[in-house]
Amino acid sequence: MNRMKLTIHIAETIRCVLKDIPNCVVIEKHEPTSISQLAADIGVPPILVVFASVDGMRKEVNTVVTEDAKIHLFGSMAGG
Repeated sequence: MNRMKLTIHIAETIRCVLKDIPNCVVIEKHEPTSISQLAADIGVPPILVVFASVDGMRKEVNTVVTEDAKIHLFGSMAGG
């Protein structure tokens, strides 16, 4: 089975809630995995992830990643 290298960047909107999560995590997976499962695997509750991008393309959190990718996780943003 092929090994996927996934570089996961966590936005400040998530890190301000989870104080001990780093900016970036690199993991390897051996099978296709959803973005929400990847978030859970690195300690980010999937409920905090509003949307993501995979190699610069916006994706929903239920999108399954099947190959090496750079993933960005984004939380909700507030403004006034």
